Amino acid sequence: MDAHATAPNRYLEANGIRYAYRRFGSDKGVPLLFLQHFRGGMDHWDPLVTDGLAERRSVILVDGAASAAQAGPPPTRLRQWRRISATF
Repeated sequence: MDAHATAPNRYLEANGIRYAYRRFGSDKGVPLLFLQHFRGGMDHWDPLVTDGLAERRSVILVDGAASAAQAGPPPTRLRQWRRISATF
């Protein structure tokens, strides 16, 4: 089973934005979606926390909009952040 440090980066594209994310952990339960702050990346999460949570459910880490491995224009309004998160 993959962990925070060993899960491969994955990508999906929607509405002109290329999302970078990692998914790892148990296949049981509802997945936990970790959204990052402005200019934050997946690696800003503490692996002790994410790996601990992944023991009982799937964890999905997502790069912040227009940061790290995620492509697309940076949001300038809160509603743009909401739309980007909902689209993912």
